[in-house]
Amino acid sequence: MEVEAIYENGKLEFVQPLRLKHARVRLVVTVPDHEVELPAHAGVSEEVALRARAMRERLDAIRNAPVPTDDQLPEPTQERLERIAAFELREDR
Repeated sequence: MEVEAIYENGKLEFVQPLRLKHARVRLVVTVPDHEVELPAHAGVSEEVALRARAMRERLDAIRNAPVPTDDQLPEPTQERLERIAAFELREDR
């Protein structure tokens, strides 16, 4: 179940009242990144922080890249065609 809550000074308060079956319940809370204050390098060197930032930027570029259309894809190799055929045979069994 997903419910909305507001965090204030160390306490979570549900937006709508919610009766829980037990007095102690483990929850998973998603906090927006922009709401979290972290130390400048969170215990890592400047070099590691820069490499991590560069890696994240590369991954974001890949995730946000447009999906190529069928005519933009390279022709499948013979090996790829044989693998596709092998998977089709397995599905037929």
